[in-house]
Amino acid sequence: MRVKKLLTVGAAALVATAGTLVAASPAQAVDCDHVWYTDESDSIGSVDQGGRLCFAEHGDYVFLTDYDADGYSVVLGVYMDGTGQLLYTLQASGAGDVQTANAGDGIAFHNLPEVNIRFRMYLTKSGSGPVGDVTHVVNNDH
Repeated sequence: MRVKKLLTVGAAALVATAGTLVAASPAQAVDCDHVWYTDESDSIGSVDQGGRLCFAEHGDYVFLTDYDADGYSVVLGVYMDGTGQLLYTLQASGAGDVQTANAGDGIAFHNLPEVNIRFRMYLTKSGSGPVGDVTHVVNNDH
């Protein structure tokens, strides 16, 4: 009886810990200041949003997500808006793939300057040009 009670308490503690770890994952712990989607308009005018970009200014968190298993990858270019200098690129490939960058990850240029930043996101697959191209400029003032 005592062993069963210890196992029950241990299982409850494990579930509580697992819940805490999920809640602390980067994608859930950061609130997006800006969210954009690729614009894949088909021949009848409907829109299929296969790519998503989430940007949080505080910490320069970028989350690039590919939503569709359609052979297309989502590509993001991050630029200095005034000069056009490419700071970095990310590519998410496959449904559910999320690529991230942030100011604290130790990679050059992920700590974005406090100026206007241009994000260019599009879909591509081998042999095709950009599809659903979306560009947004943000005054990164945090």
